[in-house]
Amino acid sequence: MVKIEKYGPYLIAIGGHTGTGKSTLAHSLRREVAALRDSFVFDMDQTRREILGYDLKTIMKPEDYDDAFTDRVRATMDAGIKKALAAGHSAIDASGSFAESGRQHIEALARACGVPFIGLWLVAPRAVMEARITRRLAEREAGQDLSVERGHASDACLGVLDKFGDIGLPRSKAWAIIDASGTSEAVLEAALDVLDLQRASQQKKNMGPRRSLPLRKRGRG
Repeated sequence: MVKIEKYGPYLIAIGGHTGTGKSTLAHSLRREVAALRDSFVFDMDQTRREILGYDLKTIMKPEDYDDAFTDRVRATMDAGIKKALAAGHSAIDASGSFAESGRQHIEALARACGVPFIGLWLVAPRAVMEARITRRLAEREAGQDLSVERGHASDACLGVLDKFGDIGLPRSKAWAIIDASGTSEAVLEAALDVLDLQRASQQKKNMGPRRSLPLRKRGRG
């Protein structure tokens, strides 16, 4: 059975464009990875809503995305991540890290906190991202069964794909590129493979036997 070490907390960042399934993967990892069951998921859109007092049905205004407020959202997330890691919990950042500076920032945060960093970068064809964004917007408009876990904290439209264009790939080797064009189950399986490789790498860096926990919950094989 695949395992991940439990001897210390991890900072896991999930990046990629709008519509690649970052929120879905973040919450799937928390459900399915035994060592991450007590982790905290940090989502920029949800944090923005919490600061503003918006529920999932509220449509955010353009000014809610200005640079100054976005910096405040990032600072709030960083504080929460530091608090979680200091308490011994892993943290999963699903903010996207569109810009290279954002990717460097989250890696630096892991170093400052003294914890291993795992970057998962999701990629998918534009047609797939467009279909997912369109479906999410339709679900938001219907206003039923809205869920942070299914990405409904975001009200990004198709125009976001054009606004940010090609956001490129991370320069750091700390990020693993994952094909997110398939089902959420397939993306989860690919992420689990990355975590297994990271576990093996970390095990080599740490001397002596370590206690580990099963990666998947019992019953999933």
